[in-house]
Amino acid sequence: MAFINLSLLAGGLCVAIPVVLHLIMRQRPKQFIFPALRFIQQRRIANQRRLQLRHWLLLALRCGAIGLFALALARPSVTSGTLSSWIAAGFLGAMGLVAGVSSGVGFARNLSRLVAGTMAAVAAILLVMAIYLGGRAAAGRPPVLGDQEAPVAAVLVIDTSPRMQYRSENRTRLAAAQEMAHWLIRQLPGESELAVVDSRSGSGAFAVDRAAAEKAIERLRPVGTPRPLAEVLEHSVQLVRQKPQPRKEIYVFTDLTQAAWKTTAADGLKKLLADHPGVLLYVLDVGAENPRNFALGPLTLSADVLPAGADLKLETSASASGVSGERSVELQIETPDPTLPVIRDGQPVFPKSQRRGVSSVKLEPGGQQQVQFTVSGLPAGVHQGLVRLVGEDGLALDDVRYFAVEVQPAWPVLVVAPADVSPRLFIEMLAPLEQRESGRARFKCDAIDQARLADAELADYRAVVLLDPKPLTPDLWKKLAEFCQTGGGLAVFLGHNADPPASFQDPAAVAVLGGKLTRVTRTGGDIYLAPRSYDHPALAAFRPVANNVPWDLFPVFYHWNLDNLAATARSIVPFGDGKPALVENRLGRGSALVMTTPVSDLPRPVDHPLWNDLAAGENIWPCVLLVHESMTYLVRSGQTRLNLLAGETAVLPNDPAEFPERYQLFTPLEQPQDVLARDRRVTVRFTDNPGAYRLRGQKGGPLVRGFAVNLAGDTSDLSRLPREKLDELLGAKRFQLARSQDELNRAVGNDRIGSEFYPLLIALVAVALGLEHVLANRFYRKDD
Repeated sequence: MAFINLSLLAGGLCVAIPVVLHLIMRQRPKQFIFPALRFIQQRRIANQRRLQLRHWLLLALRCGAIGLFALALARPSVTSGTLSSWIAAGFLGAMGLVAGVSSGVGFARNLSRLVAGTMAAVAAILLVMAIYLGGRAAAGRPPVLGDQEAPVAAVLVIDTSPRMQYRSENRTRLAAAQEMAHWLIRQLPGESELAVVDSRSGSGAFAVDRAAAEKAIERLRPVGTPRPLAEVLEHSVQLVRQKPQPRKEIYVFTDLTQAAWKTTAADGLKKLLADHPGVLLYVLDVGAENPRNFALGPLTLSADVLPAGADLKLETSASASGVSGERSVELQIETPDPTLPVIRDGQPVFPKSQRRGVSSVKLEPGGQQQVQFTVSGLPAGVHQGLVRLVGEDGLALDDVRYFAVEVQPAWPVLVVAPADVSPRLFIEMLAPLEQRESGRARFKCDAIDQARLADAELADYRAVVLLDPKPLTPDLWKKLAEFCQTGGGLAVFLGHNADPPASFQDPAAVAVLGGKLTRVTRTGGDIYLAPRSYDHPALAAFRPVANNVPWDLFPVFYHWNLDNLAATARSIVPFGDGKPALVENRLGRGSALVMTTPVSDLPRPVDHPLWNDLAAGENIWPCVLLVHESMTYLVRSGQTRLNLLAGETAVLPNDPAEFPERYQLFTPLEQPQDVLARDRRVTVRFTDNPGAYRLRGQKGGPLVRGFAVNLAGDTSDLSRLPREKLDELLGAKRFQLARSQDELNRAVGNDRIGSEFYPLLIALVAVALGLEHVLANRFYRKDD
């Protein structure tokens, strides 16, 4: 047997106090003279025996109360749960026998029936409890009294989100969590089963032994796509409850930031914990109470793919948390080199970076400031770059944002129009003469008559435009559908030439348009474009001025009805009467945008009535912007974003005629690996680490492609989670919160040591004191 506070056993010496008091306070006998000496002598002997029994009983209760109290403060414990049950059963049985013997003696010597009966009841209760505990121990059931050294099933949940790289007191929060986890493993009872769970998806299984668990902790690294801790905790509860050990414990090591506990299923987690009260939960806060950090916000680019001569615009924000000061933000872009990256002496060698801009920001605690850069003259190719916050602070990962941009020649667009429709106005909207002459035009437009469409090679173009087309044959509709399937974009602006609509109702045409063209609606001039939202990429440019676009100044007098939209089609912009004005139909890797009113009408057409005023007048910027952004969206409809968030899948188009089928992939951390193109695409699924990803291949010479990955915007949010919010999430009394080893020791002690012999001994102390009080009041009372 072991004692937690062995020194307190010295308090047992206080047992002598009642003996001394008893001897001092013993009353001297009074002498009386009676005639009947024989009768008096017999009564005197009987009274002396009764008084002696009473005194011995009181003395035993007083001594027992003090001894039990000293023993309870010493906190005795044993290393076996079964042994603890047998000891408790034996102790209760012995006390029950003593109480039973005392009761029997009391009845034999005519002691008060109330006193003797009380002792008999106490003896019965103690014996029943002894039999109950002995029976559980014999049956091998878990002990009622706790076993401090009994094996446990423990799950160690360690937050490995990027925020845990915050450095305070010369170590990261993850290192602090790992250190405390190692210490905790050494404190757990022998033969305990351990599982180490981190923020990675799919992690979590019980280790073979303690050494394996420690190795798993040492191998932990931050992950770019962490799961919310609430989700990890749900998995941990399900994991630990499958174990047979009666004691189940979960330890959560976290920096206690709001972003780590962000969840949409708080009620589910709280209910799960309430349904499993036997799973003990400890939250260990290893975060910094007052974090000090400078950070860059998400980086926004004007476009991922730019035409030659276009300017690249970048925008981000610099913010401060718990600190103030002036910092510099610089823009760096790598110098293109098709021979790099390459492995030299076992290390990757990358192109050198040049600083292309710098901006100074002055921040106050909690403040934020926008930062913008504009880059001109980028040559054709893929460019990797970054925006960096110069200087050091607690969290380095949010001081840099990566980006990739591809510069291509002007996007080729084929404009198809009947002989009676002039494409000049439409081409001027896409590529103004001034930009074409200066080489800064984003689009390179070729115009042909509709009669030549059958012979046109559509693969040479990124998009095809049908301006107020006349009826087409089913073969032409199929040709356009195949063009979209391979990633091309199609724009159809329907006008008066679509009458009669029989050709547009052919199944091949319906498959391209995404709906059935039925009839022309004539309005009274009170109908105009009425976008209900600007969420579509083709409308993104309208968002800053969404409430100031004067659509009502450009009435629509005629428009086609496109009904029975397919599952692949949706209305992007409706008219004021609710009919679709602009519809997108997804076709394989490309899209078709269909506008049910034209944009090529002259202000005063001679052979048909004017269908709308969208392109009529001097200030027609809404129409120009809508056409320009719609075509920009179409020429990229077969492209994939080059700037991704961690965890997203990168998909790059890979035309075999232009690109190789095999690449060497260089990631930010790992050694290069081979990647093969499949189905005319290159797919990279493992993008957990932020940084530049480069693809190097050979196609008539070295060729380099790539993309960039950044962490999500809230990944570096170090805002602390208030205790009240944690109570709402887990339950106010469902967990113990600790910040140090001592606090954790006390928290675990309340759950483990507090359930040993201590409560039993304290209960017996209370019983002994109660009986002593009752008997003392009865024996020492004075009769009137």
